[in-house]
Amino acid sequence: MIEIEKTGKPAIPIVSGRFEEDAIASSRAFAMPDLQFVIVPRIYRNLAPDLCVSQTEAVIDEIIEVLTIDKEHGRRERDTATAVERFEGEDRWDTILKMNEQWLMRDWGDSLILHPPTEKAVAALVAGTGLDRYDLVCDMPPGFGLATVEKIAINAAMAGAKPEHMPVIIAAVKALSEVGEHGGKSLLMSTSPHAPMLVVNGPIAKKIGINPRSGLGPGRDNEVNITIGRAFSLCLRNLGYWYPGQMDMDTIGTTRKFVHCIAENEEMSPWQPFHVDQGFRADESAVSVFITDGELDVQDQGNTDADDLLKTIAYGSTFGTRGMGARHTNERLIFMPPDVARPVGGEGFSKQEAKQFIHYNANMSLGKMMHYMPIDDARVGQQWQWLKDKTEQERLDLEVPLLESVDRWFIVVVGADRAKTLVMPTGEGASTVGIDQYMP
Repeated sequence: MIEIEKTGKPAIPIVSGRFEEDAIASSRAFAMPDLQFVIVPRIYRNLAPDLCVSQTEAVIDEIIEVLTIDKEHGRRERDTATAVERFEGEDRWDTILKMNEQWLMRDWGDSLILHPPTEKAVAALVAGTGLDRYDLVCDMPPGFGLATVEKIAINAAMAGAKPEHMPVIIAAVKALSEVGEHGGKSLLMSTSPHAPMLVVNGPIAKKIGINPRSGLGPGRDNEVNITIGRAFSLCLRNLGYWYPGQMDMDTIGTTRKFVHCIAENEEMSPWQPFHVDQGFRADESAVSVFITDGELDVQDQGNTDADDLLKTIAYGSTFGTRGMGARHTNERLIFMPPDVARPVGGEGFSKQEAKQFIHYNANMSLGKMMHYMPIDDARVGQQWQWLKDKTEQERLDLEVPLLESVDRWFIVVVGADRAKTLVMPTGEGASTVGIDQYMP
């Protein structure tokens, strides 16, 4: 819309019905609070052409009115917090339940029980950092709210975090703001199930008890993993305005939005830790944020040679689609268990060589990967226009690399026993931020 108006032509958004709340939230977040728009009932993307035309024709008069008449708009304001909120109940537990009931209605929580962020609890969390409570860490995407140390501490308190967790949480919030050009904004606001994944490296992981083995599930061993991930997700929600139906528009959603945090299993890895790949020293602590878009368990049921183990991962990674736009941004994050990494490293493969081997063997039918987008779609890049002259069978017979380059693959050694690798599509690279700078 803005690009059209730069040419001297007036423009307004046409918003599909389910996206009205998102349009309101986005216009506020991106400095256009008075933006006017017209609503149509159905989403255009997969709508038959005749229905696209008919629902647009039905709102032509509204379009003209919005373009020619300056008028006030009435929009529901989101509930905001007062400086101090008080609740009363029959006892402390009843009071906490009443707090949860009200705050859930405001969409501040994740539907699990929130801990009261009392002044004492927040002060203790702030004291777990080397920062002042009013220090600004970043503008947190996708809505770019101001993430101060105090606000991060409030959300961390709601998650039940401890003071020693705070440097990791703060670094993760900062890392998200540095993903891609805009903190992963376009991915987080997508209708696909994108969600952050946190990976911690360095001494702090063992010090505070982040599990590097079976660390993505529930239970006692993963208490710290879960708490840090939950604190981060509440910050993403309440500071980044990542609310369902408002800046989070998933069609179905994903359990990965209960954000996961895990440590790399550095002790059982044959290679240097991931944060060293990112420019940090091994004795420094850092957290990396990936924006994931799905996951697949890639099993190996008996191979022991490096070539065969890596081929299993390569073949298992070839699922999903390949970007057809001018820029190809598809990536893969590989959580490689020690039972794969150690024999591969033992045969002399460096991490880079393992990635090169996987990249060389991860090929797939171009026709299958591109079928999700019609070849005559306006978003298809010029470099793919030659495919218009190919039959469907010719496109199916063409094999191309799954990803654009070896640098689009990321390997992190994670997990316990057995050769079960977790492969996740990702986008916009990994952002890694040092944790030590936030220590008290």
